[in-house]
Amino acid sequence: NRIELEKHKQWYQRRVRGFYAGDESANFNWYTRRATVAAVYGLTELYMLQDTSPSHTETWAFLNRRITDLAALAENRIELEKQLESSGDLMKAAFIIAKNMLGSK
Repeated sequence: NRIELEKHKQWYQRRVRGFYAGDESANFNWYTRRATVAAVYGLTELYMLQDTSPSHTETWAFLNRRITDLAALAENRIELEKQLESSGDLMKAAFIIAKNMLGSK
């Protein structure tokens, strides 16, 4: 089936590009990164189909905005993870204090 062969070819090309870009993750991040790249790629292709600007300049601008959005999302995720880690430390400290106050070992 040509469609299945094309899908496999695209998957393999994304895998090779990711490897040479330094992405050697083997966990769930591998899948989320690929899904994100595939979504941005697909949206950009759809945008390009209706773009009538010379040299597809509007499409390039669209792609740049999506990449900027992803960078901002990554920064927000890192900040959120730091805050959650801090709140986890606070909860852990609260339980230790409570345990000490109750005299539990």
